[in-house]
Parts: sequence; C-alpha cells; structure tokens
Amino acid sequence: MRKDFITPKLVAALDRCQLSMLDSVFILEATIDALGCNNDEFPIGKSSIQRIRTEKRKERPENIKIDFQNEVPDVVTLHRDGKLLPALSARKSEEERLPIVISYGLKNNSLLCRDWIILQVKNRHRLFGRRSWI
Repeated sequence: MRKDFITPKLVAALDRCQLSMLDSVFILEATIDALGCNNDEFPIGKSSIQRIRTEKRKERPENIKIDFQNEVPDVVTLHRDGKLLPALSARKSEEERLPIVISYGLKNNSLLCRDWIILQVKNRHRLFGRRSWI
C-alpha cells in the first residue's frame, strides 16, 4: 500500500522554491531515505509527483471557496497588489494572475485571481477582462 504523504503545504513549498518535477523527486527520495523509511512505500516517480501536485493545487482554492461559502462574514477586507503575476502554464502565456488576500475575523485567505486575459498591443499589456476568481 502506497502512502499519500504529499500535503498542500508541501506542494506550496515545492512550487515556491520553483523545483522541477525531477528535482522534487530527488529531494523527496532523499528525505524519505533520511527518515529511515522505505522508498517503495511512497509514490515518488516523476509522473506521480506531477499528478499529485496538480491535484493538490486544484484542491486548495476549492477548499478556500467552500470555507468561505460555509462561513459568510458580514464584513471582509480585500487586499490586492496591482502587480500581475505570470501564468502557471507556459502554454497560456497571454494569461496572468492577480494575487489577492481576503481577511475577515481571524482568518486570512490568500487567493489567486487567475484567468485575467492580457492582450498584447504593440508591446504593451492591456487588461481585457476577468473570467474567474478562484
């Protein structure tokens, strides 16, 4: 039985360090070995890591959305930075993301407003529209 040990927090750490799938596999194998565990019990192949990272990336915004819908606050504060971040996928190079933080009560939820469509007009970027928030 293979153990599922990759958490959303681990995926966020691997993404933040901008580790490739192969680098992630190397580090995870070394960590599992250093902890004295059997590498065969864990899914640490390149395709497994890629699939799990993709799944966990999709789970986080869905969980934030569910939490927000279950506990609708009276007042929220929306913090945003005007800086647009590049798209996660190189195939969608015309899309960029807008980081926002919604705080209410004692919670802070970091969201990434994705799917902002950016049109390139003579080497200038112009904001075209918004398709989704999470």
